[in-house]
Amino acid sequence: MIQLYAKNRMPGKKKQAQEVTALREDMSGWVTTLVPLDKEELDLFSLSQDKQVVQTGMAGVKAKGVFTTIFQEPVVAYSYKRYLGEKVNELLLAKTAEHEYIYWTRNGESTLSIDGQEVGKISADRILYGAKSGKEIARIKSQPQDNFLPVSVGNRDVGSLNTQLPSKEDALSQRAFEFIPGDLSQQEEQLFLALVTRELVKQGLPNK
Repeated sequence: MIQLYAKNRMPGKKKQAQEVTALREDMSGWVTTLVPLDKEELDLFSLSQDKQVVQTGMAGVKAKGVFTTIFQEPVVAYSYKRYLGEKVNELLLAKTAEHEYIYWTRNGESTLSIDGQEVGKISADRILYGAKSGKEIARIKSQPQDNFLPVSVGNRDVGSLNTQLPSKEDALSQRAFEFIPGDLSQQEEQLFLALVTRELVKQGLPNK
């Protein structure tokens, strides 16, 4: 029991890179098949997951899967690990064909890195604050509109996230996003995906 706890508790900073590497290797076979994301693919992004696996037990939670479009094109792969502890301690690694997103949560406080660069901290109410400025740079708004949560980057709404839980029967036909502007910039797309991917993964995980 002691060995099990030690193996699955939150790693120190020196071992965090090893944990990221382990999750990266866990889904390495899926990454090469991912379809590049553009405005069209975002519009087709579904709530459906392919190859989804969720493992729960005394040692914590592990999960992985691939989000697809409504045409079953793989667009985002992820691997997740929740560690033991009274507060939330977890690691999420998500990859598109072009970018890698790493989310560390230690004692309930979350940080985000994109392509190896620290972007900032994500608060409990889903606001992303810049690592250097400390100011808000993106957020998922708290009040849904017709089952969709608006997502903003800076002062602009850049899309909305479907809050309905996917059903096994029609998850593939349920679009994950709406209201994505046609002139979405590359930075807006990255920050939008950073916030919504984390939420989509969490929808498929047990609460405890």
